[in-house]
Amino acid sequence: MNIDEAVMAEQARYLHRGLRIGVGGSFAAVCFSVLVYWPSAAHERLIAWLGLASVQSFYRFYEWRRFRGVEFTPGVARRWLRRMWLGSAITSGLWGAAVFVILSRGPEQLQQLFLGFGIALFGVVAMFSYGAYYPVFLSAYLPLCVPVLIMIAVGHVNLPAADAGLLLIFVILILLAARRFNRTIVESLRLRFENIDLINELRTEKDAAEGANLAKSRFLAAASHDLRQPMHAINLYLGTLAAFQLSAKAHALLAKTHQCAQTMDEMFRALLDMSRLDASAVQQQIRVFPIAPIFEHLRVQFEPQARAKGLELRFARSSAFVRCDAAMVERILCNLVANAVGYTEHGRILVGYRRRGALLRLAVYDTGPGIPSDKRHAVFEEFYQLGNPERDRTKGLGLGLAIVQRLARLLATPITLISSPGRGSMFAVDVLRAAPEEQPATEPSITSTLGVDRLAGALIVVIDDEELILDATRTLLEQWSCQVVTAASAAAAIARLATSARVPDALICDYRLRGEESGVDAVAALRMEFNEDIPALLITGDTAAERIQEITASGLPVLHKPVEQTELIQILSSSIKRQVVSESSGIVIRCDS
Repeated sequence: MNIDEAVMAEQARYLHRGLRIGVGGSFAAVCFSVLVYWPSAAHERLIAWLGLASVQSFYRFYEWRRFRGVEFTPGVARRWLRRMWLGSAITSGLWGAAVFVILSRGPEQLQQLFLGFGIALFGVVAMFSYGAYYPVFLSAYLPLCVPVLIMIAVGHVNLPAADAGLLLIFVILILLAARRFNRTIVESLRLRFENIDLINELRTEKDAAEGANLAKSRFLAAASHDLRQPMHAINLYLGTLAAFQLSAKAHALLAKTHQCAQTMDEMFRALLDMSRLDASAVQQQIRVFPIAPIFEHLRVQFEPQARAKGLELRFARSSAFVRCDAAMVERILCNLVANAVGYTEHGRILVGYRRRGALLRLAVYDTGPGIPSDKRHAVFEEFYQLGNPERDRTKGLGLGLAIVQRLARLLATPITLISSPGRGSMFAVDVLRAAPEEQPATEPSITSTLGVDRLAGALIVVIDDEELILDATRTLLEQWSCQVVTAASAAAAIARLATSARVPDALICDYRLRGEESGVDAVAALRMEFNEDIPALLITGDTAAERIQEITASGLPVLHKPVEQTELIQILSSSIKRQVVSESSGIVIRCDS
């Protein structure tokens, strides 16, 4: 149905809704006129007029009932409008006949009153009842007016010339007003349906965009998972090779290979962080903390990179305290500083703060190339990078500012960007100021005192459906003097442990196993088999939002592929000592520019 057909159908519905009241009002007016003119008009004419009006009114009411509840398709609408045009013409013609029935013998003053008031009232009522479709309005009004005007013109009705002129002017004004009223309704209906079409188009485009985004996310999740598997195995093999006696040349090659693996690892972790933020798997840990330690961490991390590029990197001294999530604030500043160091070729970078009432504005200033005004929204989009058409991987993936925006949205604080091309940029985030609090003394990390020696002799069960990863994990754990049982499923692991009376010291399970089994299911099965709360660790390469939510809901500690051997040592040694491993906010402080 096009717009013209939709407008016509709505006009038909409009006339149908108002027909019952219109017919009832017209018949009531006929009855009232008969009572008023009964003493002066010919009774047989009045009765005949009343009879015809009654038949017409009941027939139109019958038609209204016939079309009640009917869907006004274009064909039905056309048929109804034709019936409305004919019915209105007959009804109006009956009123026009009243000139001959009533006015031919009525008193002069009564005739004038009937003409003036009747034509005025009928014109206004017809305009609002039938004005939605102008041909129906004309059929409802002209058959009444034309006979009266003709009788006035030929002198059959005695009406002063001035009054007759005013009556003619009034009829013309009603016709013009009804035309304007009709155009207003039609234009509003057209605008309404055009807006509906536009909304439908936008909804279709939005659904298509969301579908494309979902397809992209699924592709990235699938590709990330599949690529993480061999990367995870590579990291484990590299960790094993590092313990062998190699020549200096071989060690140099191994170091470069490990550097490449770390670069890919950082890219995967950036994708993972995006997925975790999109999945709302990151929870805020609000507390009061000082800004100075964060500035110091960032100075130690980025000063060597800045010095290598000949940049001056300065951090303001601060005694300020804020109330926020420390890990998220540090991650935001980390990405902003990494972005500044990556894009600034000369000059300096300043990380400072400014008090703004109850807020503290943390800002990163640089003397880089700046950002054009038409690109200031685009730089916060995923994978968008200014000045990197060749996609130089040393400049990151283009996810740093996208992560910053998501973290800021999670903290309900805006990101401020002020930039001038050729003169540098300023990125800032506002956090809530807080009164200074005494900070607890930092205790040495539990895992820092634990090492490979703690794992010697431990029985560790590894469940993964990738044979290459099972072999790489076994090789690395056996190098750490562990006893290792590998299997592709929980049932296979239980079968291999059946001859041993020893309870495993730890479980390492891939989250996605074959069939419907998951790592959570495997952990539950082994714990039930041994009736022990065996320390367990999930390892996954999934980045899909729903998977991250499921893993988070399990409550088990998780590492994301590819896993560094230092991470594995720390969490395994802590688990075997029955120490609790937890993540404060779900975010590891990493940077991506």
